[in-house]
Amino acid sequence: MQEAGVRPNEMTFTGILNACARKGLIEEGRKYFKMIKETGLDPRIQHYGCMVDMFGKAGLLEEAYEVIKEMEFEPNIVIWGSFLSACKMHKQFDIADRVIGRVLRDIKPENDGGIYSLVSDLYVLNKKWDDAERVRNLVLNQNVRKARGSSCI
Repeated sequence: MQEAGVRPNEMTFTGILNACARKGLIEEGRKYFKMIKETGLDPRIQHYGCMVDMFGKAGLLEEAYEVIKEMEFEPNIVIWGSFLSACKMHKQFDIADRVIGRVLRDIKPENDGGIYSLVSDLYVLNKKWDDAERVRNLVLNQNVRKARGSSCI
């Protein structure tokens, strides 16, 4: 694209960052994320989401968490789901514990039910039975629903 004089747009960078996340190309992902601003664009929430996903899949959960803390947007359910799924995959329960309270406060029970299952799974895997039971009770008491055809992953 550069050789042809074609200027990338937000969608171009979303595709590139998603590919980097899928293939574990961490350094390339960092380079292209930095390039967003260098081309005069502002990173959008989907770009930050790709970075969280990329770092999370690679087990770089502290870096993923830094992206969340430093981004210019409020994290949405997709970003939290990606982050918590990575915590579960890499058995990093301590870092998940830092955000679970906030995630449970921010989600909408009528739409984001899948996140409750993920949080409960994290508690069970960390042998926090009382916390897992508390989340299960929230599901029962708050009319929690998982949107059809959606996933936190």
